[in-house]
Amino acid sequence: MKFNEKLVLNSYLLSLLGVDSFEELAKDLKSSQLEELDESDNSLFYHQLSNNISVKRKISNDKLQMYDENIVRHTKDIGRDIKWKYFQYLSLLFIEIYLDKYFESKAQLLEDLNSYLREFNTDIESNEKLARYDETELNKLALYNATGSGKTLLLHINILQFNHYAKGKIKINKTVLITPNEGLSNQHLDEFKASNIEAEIFSKDSKGLFESNAIEIIEITKLGEENGDKTVAVDSFEDNNLVFIDEGHRGSSGDKWKINRDKLSENGFAFEYSATFAQAINAAGTKKKELENEYTKAIIFDYSYKYFYNDGYGKDYSILNLSEDSDEIKQTYLTASLLSFYQQMKIYESSKGMIKPYLIEKPLMVFVGSSVNAVRTESKKQVSDVVDVLLFIDEFIKSKSESIANIDKIMSFDSGLQTTKGVDIFENKFSFLETTKLNASQLFDDMLNLIFNASNGTLHIENLKGVDGEIALRIGENEYFGVINVGDSDKLVKICEANGMSIASRDFSSSLFKTINDTTSNLNILVGSKKFSEGWSSWRVSTMGLMNIGKKEGSQIIQLFGRGVRLKGYDFCLKRSRAIRGKELERKYQAVETLNIFGLKADYMKAFKDYLKDEGVPTDERVEFILPLIYDKSYKTQKLKVLDLKEGKDYKREVKLDLEYSDIRGISKKVVLSLYKQVDILESESRTGNKYDLNSEILQKEQLSFVSIDKLFFALQQFKNEKNWSNLNISKDDINDLINKSDWYQLFIPKDDMNVYSFKSLANFETIMITLLKKYMKSFYEYKKSEWEGQFLEYRELDEAKDTANLIDNYTITVEDKETELIDRLEALRAMLESGVINDAELHRLSKKDFKAFTFDKHLYNPLVFKDRGETALQIKPIELNDGEKDFVEDLDSYLKRNSSTYEDTDIYLLRNQSKTGLGFFTEGNFYPDFIMWIKKDNKQYISFIDPKGIRNLNPKNDPKINLAIKIKEIETQLGNADIILNSFILSNTSLDLLNEQHTDLTYEFFEDKNVFFQKDRKSSYIGKMFNSVIEKSCTQPITTS
Repeated sequence: MKFNEKLVLNSYLLSLLGVDSFEELAKDLKSSQLEELDESDNSLFYHQLSNNISVKRKISNDKLQMYDENIVRHTKDIGRDIKWKYFQYLSLLFIEIYLDKYFESKAQLLEDLNSYLREFNTDIESNEKLARYDETELNKLALYNATGSGKTLLLHINILQFNHYAKGKIKINKTVLITPNEGLSNQHLDEFKASNIEAEIFSKDSKGLFESNAIEIIEITKLGEENGDKTVAVDSFEDNNLVFIDEGHRGSSGDKWKINRDKLSENGFAFEYSATFAQAINAAGTKKKELENEYTKAIIFDYSYKYFYNDGYGKDYSILNLSEDSDEIKQTYLTASLLSFYQQMKIYESSKGMIKPYLIEKPLMVFVGSSVNAVRTESKKQVSDVVDVLLFIDEFIKSKSESIANIDKIMSFDSGLQTTKGVDIFENKFSFLETTKLNASQLFDDMLNLIFNASNGTLHIENLKGVDGEIALRIGENEYFGVINVGDSDKLVKICEANGMSIASRDFSSSLFKTINDTTSNLNILVGSKKFSEGWSSWRVSTMGLMNIGKKEGSQIIQLFGRGVRLKGYDFCLKRSRAIRGKELERKYQAVETLNIFGLKADYMKAFKDYLKDEGVPTDERVEFILPLIYDKSYKTQKLKVLDLKEGKDYKREVKLDLEYSDIRGISKKVVLSLYKQVDILESESRTGNKYDLNSEILQKEQLSFVSIDKLFFALQQFKNEKNWSNLNISKDDINDLINKSDWYQLFIPKDDMNVYSFKSLANFETIMITLLKKYMKSFYEYKKSEWEGQFLEYRELDEAKDTANLIDNYTITVEDKETELIDRLEALRAMLESGVINDAELHRLSKKDFKAFTFDKHLYNPLVFKDRGETALQIKPIELNDGEKDFVEDLDSYLKRNSSTYEDTDIYLLRNQSKTGLGFFTEGNFYPDFIMWIKKDNKQYISFIDPKGIRNLNPKNDPKINLAIKIKEIETQLGNADIILNSFILSNTSLDLLNEQHTDLTYEFFEDKNVFFQKDRKSSYIGKMFNSVIEKSCTQPITTS
């Protein structure tokens, strides 16, 4: 059971309002019109809730009105002119209900909670059941609120709510707010001042700790068991405090902190706030169960990221992660990150009037390293993640021609970086920049101006004396464009100097970092590490570069991600425009509402996906279904024949083979190598794009001049041994012959990668040739083996033990977890098939355009499955029918039903032939026909190999697949069994008109003589013609080869 499904306190509060889930409660409250007050100062949320009459609701309308009046009054008291979003209002309402019950009667609340928990536990596995509430647990509440959902203002109201109910009922010593670090403490201090709430930062020298009623803000690190130079003993606060803990997940990081936290509020009360409770608890190791039991009973309100995102709040996101780290690829990749950020800057600067209502802040790029001070040695120089960033920026600025070339590649979608589906990762990413019509050189110049506040110059790194841990970045003497936040600035500056960068020191009296959120700030780039994940807040973050972020930093990255997706939105609604009906920005402008993350060797991707999965946000996570098949067992009595290799024939033992050049297309077409890189990609919004033609090259003498034949020979010998091809002989002469020919391979490679820059690039070409030769050797060997085996075929009966590739047991279907409606249909389909009976009407109901399961009574097993070509959320193994295959089965079914009397005394069986693992004809171009059909009539067995396919790229006069119709007759003659007739058919879904655009004078009769029938052009007649060719035409009639 997932963590968020065990939140018993949250479930209890929902039950008091008469609903079973948050979604049920929220569905009628999401309209922004309900964020207003009526003439009596009651919220419209109250009216909506009170009008929802439910026999299950246990809160009276009078109570609802009282709670609403309290919320409205407290909101006015802080003077922030707030219009609460529905989820914020519900959070405050839940606190109202709980505090009312808590202070009215703790004993009754305890009884009610344990009564509800007993029922709640009935749905939980025995080893996961929650322990009974103890009275000591009732004074701890936790709010699970997504970053950006406004929890700071909720905290302010929670203070007023508690004071209202606690007045005269409990003595509170101090109100204390505990934060993770100093930065967040200062941020809270500013927020308290804005809300007219007296507060101060804890100081041991301040009298306020013991004399003032102000809220004391203190960092976790300053709490200890005893007083010290920088710490205060927890006992100094006594134990009856009102405690607020920001980023409450810190409470799960160790027993010592948890004990101190509990001491502060033992006889008081505690509120905790975090966006990552589930993730922190999952990472708690041996303490996981203990913490899960505590927080599932303490979390009163759950508006975690899944709700936040699905409600349309916050930015969209695009996350890339490049696992490799070659200099060329890294420079291109990081250039793309700058280009992505520049696009956001360009939209912001050039479209201010249009985006003004959306309250878009000036974009900010943040580079985060695993650790700013983590140093490693490369080429006898010390470098760090931050130094890597600075070296990249320095290289980008000073190597203008290379940077322009990289920009051009990126904008031409020829970056050399691809998704796993073969599409350049930057396709559709720069739609706004495309409209500017700027060329790569102009883009480079404008990037210098917008990002680096300069037109040219050298990167200068300046250590700011007088400001702790800050290093400023500028080009020449221009305005600072960036700032580094680092613990040991002197050490980092020395490393930069050792790496040849221009460094200096400058006296500076105030923090640059603290000016980032100023409206006049010229800072565009921020560099640092974990400091940015907590204790720092900004609406500006729009692009992130993550350098070498490992799994251990996962929780910090989740925090940083939460800050990056924060968005003010249209009229401060917090939503991205795509989620606002009638206010959606044009697609090209939506880049400013997207958080772009560029990871470099950042092993955070799994942690991040796990986080999104835990939160229930759409990801590429998949649900798996095993669908059993139902067989027509009658085929077993029919002695259906198949072709197979004769018993005892052994290619390795009987044949000695020399590796040599061959122009057989069935060999060379398999030798394809693409050196376009694949990049992990995760998008918040599904994007589709066209697959662009890749650049194809041939290795010339320039690239091959330093290739060692000895190295090639050794590599191929090693590969041969690995494959156990003991009968294959390899010679250096044959290798030399191969590398001097180019028609046996296809090489797809970015054009720039063909240039010879160094000995290193020459070594790369040697590696490329080895890879090509291995591919050729594999294709050559398998082709020759299959060609030889084709001489020794025989008939045998279809057999469950031998034909497992075609007589499959089930389908394995995986579907993205966000496809809930499709998942429901698949679950119903699985249940039907497991029952052993197929209901065609129900099967039809479960089938839609995206996925269809259907039956054909002549097929050996059912159902057959088909999915829409554009459906990417669904994967099926063995592979589903394609359009042509589905149409063939349906057309065959219709034909046999229309002509049932004709085939009344004929037994017909059909079987899907699996590609690569079923029955193949390697001697004719590695061809696996899609279907095998048996027709039994007059004591004869007609076996037909049928392949529905497009034939636009086939040679109509001499293609091996078309010529299989001739070859199969040769095999039939060779085997000499007059009671078995073999045929092969191609069912073309390419029209004749389209074929005649490439060829001349082709006719239907020409193709029909070759057993090629047109599936679409002759839809009403092609099945009949095929049957006529099988049964009624003389099986000895020759097929034309002309």
